[in-house]
Amino acid sequence: MPGRTRSLKGNTRPSFLEKGFTLLEILITTLVLALGVFALSQAFNAGVLSSTDAENADLALNIAQAKMEELRNTNFTSLASSGPTADPGFPNFNTTVTVSGSDPKTITVAVAWNVLGPASTTNVTLTTLRANY
Repeated sequence: MPGRTRSLKGNTRPSFLEKGFTLLEILITTLVLALGVFALSQAFNAGVLSSTDAENADLALNIAQAKMEELRNTNFTSLASSGPTADPGFPNFNTTVTVSGSDPKTITVAVAWNVLGPASTTNVTLTTLRANY
């Protein structure tokens, strides 16, 4: 049949064989990606908070050690308890000194700081004995 041409009218393939993404597939992919990004951001925030907690604990330990050294260099008869006092260089950290006993004296230095506000306080405590020799 020479001279005869064949023409297709419209699309003869079924629609389920067409290539591409449906709207539902795009929405599900977007949802999965959004959940993944949210989970990663939460993990990042938890890591930052954990790092901040470690830095605060290290700083509190250094403040307590410095106060303990100061008390070791204080005259034995002058050792006395003191209430919570803020260090001028670190206003968020309060240091409390407790001296008990007569000879030897038990000296306890506690440094407290607020983690997420006044209701959430964390502290580091050091204790030593000091004799009058």
